[in-house]
Amino acid sequence: MKVITQTETARGKVVYELFSETTESTVRYGIKVRSDLFGETEEAVVKDITSELDFARKLLFMLADNLVLPSTADEVIEEFLAASFTVNN
Repeated sequence: MKVITQTETARGKVVYELFSETTESTVRYGIKVRSDLFGETEEAVVKDITSELDFARKLLFMLADNLVLPSTADEVIEEFLAASFTVNN
């Protein structure tokens, strides 16, 4: 796992990392969210989100801008992906 970008919110108590992994000669991006807001460290890792770096960065900063916590990160990412690939007629 190679960290590409890291950003923090809540005075460094919530950290968002965009990372890359290479599988079968394809680079895939994932996001890790770590929070120390409530005394104990909570962490969520979502791997293999996309192979598009710009899309992954957009998602990372959307999570940080909206202070998405590890407990809901996977649901928010799933909704973001669904909305991004929904075809409107």
